[in-house]
Amino acid sequence: MKIKIVNATKIRNTIDTDFHGVGSHGDYPYIPLDELWIDACLKKEKDLFLKLWKLEHSMRGKSFRLIREKAKKTFTLPKKVKIVVTKSVQKGDLTIRYVDGASVRRALDPYFLLASHHLVDASIPKKEIWIDTNIDPKEWKYWLIHALHERERMIQGMAHDDAHDFAIAAQRMARRKDGVAEFLRG
Repeated sequence: MKIKIVNATKIRNTIDTDFHGVGSHGDYPYIPLDELWIDACLKKEKDLFLKLWKLEHSMRGKSFRLIREKAKKTFTLPKKVKIVVTKSVQKGDLTIRYVDGASVRRALDPYFLLASHHLVDASIPKKEIWIDTNIDPKEWKYWLIHALHERERMIQGMAHDDAHDFAIAAQRMARRKDGVAEFLRG
């Protein structure tokens, strides 16, 4: 397995808004078969991402839910790691927390990337959205847009996968509007 350090912001602004910053061919068909791509912003954690990739391959055929549960049991250190919050903002009854994603991955969930909220990740308190400060700060706005749209649709009863698709579309529109994206595939 060859590890390739990439500019995930550029990938998200040109070919795949849904690239989470870490992935292989099984996740993203445009990645060559023998490569694991890791965002330059996350390269300090490449050992963790390689371990996750190995775990996924050892559990081929199992549901992602089971893989994630095993990863949490195997790779988190909840009693030793404090979640680092760099900023909190109130938006109505919702709290937006800007968190050090590496601390979240060590303490709660090795698969926490970019952003999430309480309706997707049970370890996030109710009425909270967490944004990973380890990604390019120019992207925080877009992942907040994503989380807000996804959360709202889920509150209205939409399944996560469908809400996620709508959130990606909203995020792509915002990127286009701001002039930061030039999608190669439309």
